[in-house]
Amino acid sequence: MKKILVGLPVDGRPVVRQQVQALVAAGGWELRLPEVAELGHLRQPAHRDGIATWLEREAYDAAGVIVSIDMLVYGGLVPSRFISEELNALLPRLSLLHRLRQRAPRRPIYAFAATMRISNNNVAEEEKPYWAQHGEQLWAWSFHTDKHGQTGDASAAALAAEAEAAIPAEIRADYLATRSRNFAINMALLDLIEEGVIDRLVLPQDDTAEYGFNIAERRQLQTLVTERQLVDRVLIYPGADEVMHTLAAHMASRLSAAEPLRVALSCSDPRHVATLRARYEDRPVLESLASQIEAVGARLVQPGETADLLLALHSSGPAQGDWAMRLPLPSPQPPTATWLDGLGASGVPVAIVDLAYANGGDPDLVEALASRQLLPRLAGYAGWNTASNSLGGLLAQLVLARTNLHCMPNRLNTALRLAEDYLYQAHLRQQLRNEVDEARLSDAELLAAAQQLVMPATEAWLRAMGLPGHVSRCYLPWDRSFEIGLELQP
Repeated sequence: MKKILVGLPVDGRPVVRQQVQALVAAGGWELRLPEVAELGHLRQPAHRDGIATWLEREAYDAAGVIVSIDMLVYGGLVPSRFISEELNALLPRLSLLHRLRQRAPRRPIYAFAATMRISNNNVAEEEKPYWAQHGEQLWAWSFHTDKHGQTGDASAAALAAEAEAAIPAEIRADYLATRSRNFAINMALLDLIEEGVIDRLVLPQDDTAEYGFNIAERRQLQTLVTERQLVDRVLIYPGADEVMHTLAAHMASRLSAAEPLRVALSCSDPRHVATLRARYEDRPVLESLASQIEAVGARLVQPGETADLLLALHSSGPAQGDWAMRLPLPSPQPPTATWLDGLGASGVPVAIVDLAYANGGDPDLVEALASRQLLPRLAGYAGWNTASNSLGGLLAQLVLARTNLHCMPNRLNTALRLAEDYLYQAHLRQQLRNEVDEARLSDAELLAAAQQLVMPATEAWLRAMGLPGHVSRCYLPWDRSFEIGLELQP
């Protein structure tokens, strides 16, 4: 068997494309994905016919196929929220999956498709233009309508009516029509699972809350999955950007007939973690962890059982902060010396998922690890974007590199996550945004400012921390400061 996987990511950002390839390579596999230039750019959809032809050609000698339905059908995750094509023009794009199944009946095909998010801000960068004026009202209409429907809360009904009245009728109709179209695509995927065209399907909840039109869709889908006895093949949980990671890890393990990775858990703030609900998710963090463990095909062991590694889950108090939105921790709980000492004394490899903040790592944690010289010993680290993005990305890394967690490729992957998730997102991004007015700079000027700040600071920090890697490239994948692209060479 050739150890080759082929697929379509949700877009061309490094964290969902080449960095996933690096994780897969550390596990001894090759993951073939289209070139970045073929995958669109933020609001610009990919050339869907071209990437479909590419996938059909490259899948010829692959051991398994992993497909972002958002990329295949809409041209990317962001375009899925605003392209204007009708359902009858989009459904035929799923026929490629039938052809792939007919060509290789026993080859596994995994797929994933996000439930369309509803963001709580008046920012239209990744949405339809009317989001700039009505985004918060659309979110309130969605959230309070569903809350009233689920709880009967009269105040929620009043808030829903107030928000609905503030949104023009034509905008409400357009938004609901877009949601209905995307929901119909996800319903069609359940048919493909039932027919055996797709072997494993993930329907992640992209940037969500406890209630909303998207959560109502999730409940409908979950009910159908149960009624149609598909629970062993369809997973629905918070996330989106990390799903290529987790499906690649699951597929590589399946094709290698590997035993489930045995994961022990240690929480830095056990007092609050059981009730902690991460930002942009609809359930407590520990429930998201359980979903991500299942997604990669690992197993969470009980105290006293033998484990292959220790997953150290860091949180800090009853709620998350958010670096991107400049929201501080409401009630910080720094990691204790006892917990940190336990990590250093662990008899198995240690990996850290840093969930104190959304969109970046916790300085209190990383500085404490550095003072104990633990950073170079870590088997993995993640603190990017949402809690599920971090959990899924890290668990995939650990499953893929399980046989040699301290090999140079895995050490570089860990150093890269520390450089991007902690150093850039929690520190350098804040500094960059304080020093320049991003809205007034050209793309080239913003890139030059970022490179001038980030490259020397990252090089110096990696050396000071005893981490491997030379920064060979620094770029802004979507010409904005929110995400960075770093490439490390040994």
